[in-house]
Amino acid sequence: MSSIPRVFAALAVLGALALVTGCSTKGTTYTTPTTQAASAPAQTAAAPAPTVAMTPVPQASGQLTGTQLQQVLLPQGDFPAGFTLTQSSAVSSGGTLSYVPARFDLATVSCADFVNHLGNTGFGETAMAADSFTAQEQAFDQVVYQFPSAAAATAFVDGIATVAGRCHSFTATDNGATGTFSLTATPGAAVAGHSSLELVQSGTIGGSSLTLDTLLSASGVDVFAGAAVGLGASAPAGMAKETIVYSLMKRQAAAAELG
Repeated sequence: MSSIPRVFAALAVLGALALVTGCSTKGTTYTTPTTQAASAPAQTAAAPAPTVAMTPVPQASGQLTGTQLQQVLLPQGDFPAGFTLTQSSAVSSGGTLSYVPARFDLATVSCADFVNHLGNTGFGETAMAADSFTAQEQAFDQVVYQFPSAAAATAFVDGIATVAGRCHSFTATDNGATGTFSLTATPGAAVAGHSSLELVQSGTIGGSSLTLDTLLSASGVDVFAGAAVGLGASAPAGMAKETIVYSLMKRQAAAAELG
């Protein structure tokens, strides 16, 4: 899997398609959004409480390359037992900073392009990194996007909420399997003093239910995201999304100081 598609990638690693938000599935064909409600979403297990005590974390500052941001991502040992890194899921913008306009404008991007590229490059970031840890029918994703300014990072999260507001139902087809999905976005719990957005993608693909529950939080120039994914199963509850995001914030702060 490559990133947030993480949707269509997680699924791929789990055995069907892949997750939305990073793990990209090039070759996946999407149809235009429909106005009908999505198929019955998978039931989400009760969200676990954060497993670490949170203290305020200063806003992210400085500009790290994608290669450096890969070192910010949480290591194997931070995830529950049984979840292992999927090597093909690792995504990075590389060893240089980028200052090019966004390829995908969140004000106009289609639902298809959004879910197929979130978790990958193309949103006006200066750098990014992501990967996924999987276990049978479940996965955890982590992503860090870095922007030229704090205003751009905040606008990215706000733009995702806008996309979810108009992507209530859309379909995707891959390898002969067609899925119907729905996006919803609601305010999430504050993480170390920073507001957050919870983005949920639910639906069915190839007869199996899918839930992709992502928490995104803008802090300074960065947007940190953690996701729990279930395909034919509930999203994993062994690690809180807030814990992933908070840990990423702390690791970024340490890396920026070293840099």
